[in-house]
Amino acid sequence: MNCTYLATGSYSSSEEPGIKLWEFNQQSGRLTEIGGILGTDRPSFLAIHPNGKNFAATSEIGNGEIIVYELTEEPLGLKEINRQSANGDHPAHLCIDRTGKWLLAANYSGGNVNVYPIEEDGSIGERTDSVKHEGRGPNTERQDAPHPHSVFQLPQSGRFIVSDLGTDTLYLYSLDQGTGKLELEQSIQAPPGSGPRHLAFHPSQGEVYSLEEITSSLTVYAWNEAGSMEPVQQVSLLPAGFEGKNTSAEVRVSADGRYLYASNRGDDSLAVFAIGEGGRLELNGFSPSGGEGPRHFELISGEWMITANERSHNLAVLKIGEDGMPELTDEIVETKAPVCVKIIRER
Repeated sequence: MNCTYLATGSYSSSEEPGIKLWEFNQQSGRLTEIGGILGTDRPSFLAIHPNGKNFAATSEIGNGEIIVYELTEEPLGLKEINRQSANGDHPAHLCIDRTGKWLLAANYSGGNVNVYPIEEDGSIGERTDSVKHEGRGPNTERQDAPHPHSVFQLPQSGRFIVSDLGTDTLYLYSLDQGTGKLELEQSIQAPPGSGPRHLAFHPSQGEVYSLEEITSSLTVYAWNEAGSMEPVQQVSLLPAGFEGKNTSAEVRVSADGRYLYASNRGDDSLAVFAIGEGGRLELNGFSPSGGEGPRHFELISGEWMITANERSHNLAVLKIGEDGMPELTDEIVETKAPVCVKIIRER
């Protein structure tokens, strides 16, 4: 595959093309903007439908919304299908389950997780469930209330994990495919004051990697015989001796399961770890993100990385070497406050 199409979300106004489409040439490493769509305030996080034709976005504002789009053909473009209330403030993350029938969204300020059916025409229906979190953490500035920051579906499972930055908790839910109702199965306590944000999963071994925003750390969880997650390792995501302000943001595992990548906002770096036996991590090194505030990034074919640098308003292209280390190229493209970048199609 020589050509990859991507979509980006951003912190922009409804009068600007907050969601943009891009073409990435894997031979030349060039990134070209090919379209966009207006009409949504702060369309931040994106989730791609398994049909490859639709995707959803959060409007990360007070009284936020969930919006679904359809990809049009010849030329590739976007049209809005419909939108629903997020049932809370600042929806920060969403997930479409592997059946393509359900969408789950986490409201950061609203403190809840919501479920919506996805209809055959791609539209989202009325909410079927809403679960409110309770509690707080020891960091009075960041953890005065629940702050669900993400919802991910476990590989080869119908269950979901919600990372709550405000309560230092990973909530494991099952979803009834018939009713769209959530049932809490487990609550896993993260390190106090750490602020769990996003997750990544090993593609074959089963480990869960939980990035912790506030303490710029990451905890490795393994499954025990009882079917519960237990921590087996915690690592810092920062270079030794770093003393500045930093919040870690995104975490991903390479498709071959050999490397883990995490982004740092402040140090503006990518921490790279080799994954060893039992999913344990060993620091490989750090690479510059190509901008300021790398809130998100995408991996392409195991050879490329594209970072979304919110504060410097750019996307940066990095080439991944055989040792797993990303190296910055000269392809840096300006775009307003990008906060999410996702593959939508490969050819």
